[in-house]
Amino acid sequence: MYKDTFTKLLRSYYLQRCGVAVNDSVSGVKHPPCHLKDGIIAHNDEFHKAGDFKSAQGGWHDAGDFGKYVAPMTVTIGRLLSLYEQYPKLFTDKQLTIPESGNGRPDLLDEVKVGLDWLLKMQRQDGAVYRKLSGKNWPGEILPNQDTQARYIFGISTPETGKFAAVMAMAARIYTPFDKQLAQTYLEAAQKAWGFLQKQRSMKVDWQEGDDTGSGKYLFGEWDQQESLKTDQDDRFWAAVELFITTGETSYEKYLAKTITDFDYSDFGWKDPSALAMVNYLVQKQRKGSDKLKLEITARLMRRADSLMEKINRSGYRLAIDKFHWASNHKIAEEGITLLYAYRITGNRGYYKAAVEQLDYLLGRNHFNLCFITGVGSNSVRNVHHRISRAKKIVIPGLMVGGPNTDAQDEIAPKGLGMLSYVDDERSWSTNEYAIDYNASVIALMGMVIAQT
Repeated sequence: MYKDTFTKLLRSYYLQRCGVAVNDSVSGVKHPPCHLKDGIIAHNDEFHKAGDFKSAQGGWHDAGDFGKYVAPMTVTIGRLLSLYEQYPKLFTDKQLTIPESGNGRPDLLDEVKVGLDWLLKMQRQDGAVYRKLSGKNWPGEILPNQDTQARYIFGISTPETGKFAAVMAMAARIYTPFDKQLAQTYLEAAQKAWGFLQKQRSMKVDWQEGDDTGSGKYLFGEWDQQESLKTDQDDRFWAAVELFITTGETSYEKYLAKTITDFDYSDFGWKDPSALAMVNYLVQKQRKGSDKLKLEITARLMRRADSLMEKINRSGYRLAIDKFHWASNHKIAEEGITLLYAYRITGNRGYYKAAVEQLDYLLGRNHFNLCFITGVGSNSVRNVHHRISRAKKIVIPGLMVGGPNTDAQDEIAPKGLGMLSYVDDERSWSTNEYAIDYNASVIALMGMVIAQT
């Protein structure tokens, strides 16, 4: 029963492509090539002067606007590649009806390559990675090809460099059966990024006032104040895990053993990717790995899963969260994934049932009787905060929105009502915007349910 929804969710990435023409008869999304002059270096650094041009076309528009960000791009790719690596039978060639369909490679890997190849363009000569690319003004309700403002590449960051190294290392091993030369390119990029991190021992973020006038910050700030954003250790940890799995080099595993005590098992995302690092180490089959590390990871994961079960048992809707802030739907999907790993470890069907209940909530068994994914079911969200949707005046299928947010920063959704702080209104960017990492989480949750049913 999930197959059609799974396909719609996966196809969303093709519809977000930047730098190329999109002509999709399935969804109605159609526009000429866009943002062909990405991007201009925003600030002086050791390798470029402000105003220099560095070719950075391609990738995906991140969300409802046209910015492109390394942080959500990397965690999106990481989540999708992890799902592919563990359940490759979920994905086939000709599955998604995209331009690359029929080339002998699973469509998912063709689509993810779009994101990976853009990330390569964001790496500096010394291995460091620039944070984001956007204009200095938020675009109106226009198609991406109509967004003709200058678009800038903003400063490097060690957190982004760590996440970049992780996904490039993953890609290196996953793409090897299909294209060894491409896989080698990804591995060299990962090792180059790791080399920069070894020279830059402390966290470094090149940020200047005015960098965020037309794009999200994706750093510690007014709305994002988690402790994990004050450090890059979680990002380095993820990079070390994936480089160890790919290369088998013991130096990476020694790094893990030395630093794992710094991390609990939390919900995976751009603010803290360490949970995916842990679970990938736990389930990987390429290397023997450390039994001690695996036991530590298992204990952390099970503590998290059991704390989620306590919340679920207290919740009328059997939800694994009891606080509703920005991207609550993303968090629910990620907690569902944690529960499925607990099921894999223990065989206890209670965890499986609880995970499915998180998916049920997202698909419509909730306080709004509303499916939070467009074009799915008999009553689904229609008024997404999404420029292409608004410009074309269509409902694009397969977009999951952020969901209830008690802070309702846009002043459109009702504020302070917890799980009721949501409105299906295109103006509500704090509750009703789509994002590439939201979709990745629900894709992974749904894919794991399909594979384990």
